[in-house]
Amino acid sequence: MKQTIYTYEDGWDCVPELREVTSILRTLNHYTYEIDNRVRESDLDDLVFRMKELLEEAIDQLNTIDVDIEYKTTSNQF
Repeated sequence: MKQTIYTYEDGWDCVPELREVTSILRTLNHYTYEIDNRVRESDLDDLVFRMKELLEEAIDQLNTIDVDIEYKTTSNQF
């Protein structure tokens, strides 16, 4: 059974780990830009290593999130 947490936040600010994940993924933008725009700035081994590292960090952070919690937005004060 999921635990329910009531929050005044209507977005995902109530789960700060998600912010960290998006920050990590934004770092990937440099590498995806290189790939998508045919710009070769990085060495292939560095590019692959760093992308794997960033994705592993994102997965590690996602694994810390308790998905058995349901967040519900409330406008009522307790």
